[in-house]
Amino acid sequence: MSQTDELPVDPFPDVFVGRPHTGGTVVDAERLLEPEWFTSDATQLLPPQDFPPQDFPPQSFPPRMLSPRMLSPLAAIDYAIDDAAHAQFETNRTMAARLSALAEVLELARRNPRVYLTEVGMHEDDPAGFAERSAAFEAALRLRVTPDQVLNQAREGQVLADRLPRLWDLFHSGLISYVQASAAVELQISLTDAAVARYDTELAKTAAAQTAKAFRQKARELRYRLLAERPELRHARAMIDRRVTVEPADDGMAWLHAFISAPDAIRIKARLDATAKRDVTTEKTAAVKAGTPVDSCRTQPQARADLLVAWLAGDGTPTAAKVRPMLFVRMLGLLGIGGGDVGPTGTGTVTQPAVLQGYGPIDPVTAAQLFSDAPAFRRVGTDPFTGEILNFDRRRYRPTKAQRELLAVKFGTCANPDCDRLAINCDIDHVAEWARDHGLTNEDNLIPLCARDHRLKTLTKIRYQRDPDGSVTLTTPTGYVVRNTPTPPLPENPPF
Repeated sequence: MSQTDELPVDPFPDVFVGRPHTGGTVVDAERLLEPEWFTSDATQLLPPQDFPPQDFPPQSFPPRMLSPRMLSPLAAIDYAIDDAAHAQFETNRTMAARLSALAEVLELARRNPRVYLTEVGMHEDDPAGFAERSAAFEAALRLRVTPDQVLNQAREGQVLADRLPRLWDLFHSGLISYVQASAAVELQISLTDAAVARYDTELAKTAAAQTAKAFRQKARELRYRLLAERPELRHARAMIDRRVTVEPADDGMAWLHAFISAPDAIRIKARLDATAKRDVTTEKTAAVKAGTPVDSCRTQPQARADLLVAWLAGDGTPTAAKVRPMLFVRMLGLLGIGGGDVGPTGTGTVTQPAVLQGYGPIDPVTAAQLFSDAPAFRRVGTDPFTGEILNFDRRRYRPTKAQRELLAVKFGTCANPDCDRLAINCDIDHVAEWARDHGLTNEDNLIPLCARDHRLKTLTKIRYQRDPDGSVTLTTPTGYVVRNTPTPPLPENPPF
């Protein structure tokens, strides 16, 4: 057998054709037949002394001459980095195409509102805008994102095309990322048309060579130079959006975000820092005197978090926050049978799972503490308690309190797949409409919908169906079908 026959063969010799290449080594195929280029097993190139690297200019497209396992480590790393750069390049182009497509979807919906709206919906104050939001809802279902994300990305695409053409061209060519394009759109707000033209031109000069962080910093500095509006007016407008939000995290934790004025944030941080430093110092001094390890004391970040909770919740004051959480616990856990005794006393070793509505599974110790702190708790369970009637004839339109609570337990959140609003705060809507479809006020014909999604169901051609297993099937005007299956309130295999 010849040496040529023994060499590993690359099944995809042109795999690198058609991609940007910013550097690297290409080996002359004829020289690969020389045995000194390979190790004894013919799987690794030996770098020749007389063959310097050949650099390709940007945007050239050299074919790969060898299978990756035949390259020297240096050449293999070079090709792998090229692969990553090419993937990023294609990701940028794909994201630009996505923004452009979403902008087109919403524009088509605005021009043709009857695609989505019923005759009743066409009499809304802004049928074009409502049709646009309906199209965003469908796009969100398909893309597995929220309608707000669809609306935002479509708006970004439109602004880039209309106001920032140079950056838009770079984005479409794959030379800047979505993070950069999005930052440019965000920071151009309030600029005049003339200022935006200069903003676009200046940023486009260096955007392709900047990191996202450096690009954003330059865009922010340029925006401040170009703004005609006084800083105090911009701050007053920004203050309109001040808010506090909660973001669930893992392991029974959550993030608390506050969008507030910078001076207030600095004041709060300064007080937290000073008080936490004092408290931690006091704890460590006490630990030294008691002869206990200092490592057992809290850190300053931990103390800051504890202080924030205590101050905001009003711990130790007459107005301290008291909550009545809806906590789901299996009956055996409440009765202390089967290895657990979660209950108002919160004592003992607990193995039964508990679920805090609006968050998810929580550990038994936290559940016991909630029972202990709460002024009352509601039994919501996996077995019948009162035997209340949940199905009615056509004489009753409004759902009962028992039906509302049962649906809140079953669904947890709004019945739409993309919505996380708590079901306990939602409207209860008839799937088969009471007046139009002669639907019954029965549990299997009712779903929780937030006010926005309730209006969407009532005024658009998006159709809902409650399935026998409790799932909700949505069918959009384009024929797209999605099924939302509520998560059981008590998981079969809880994490705790």
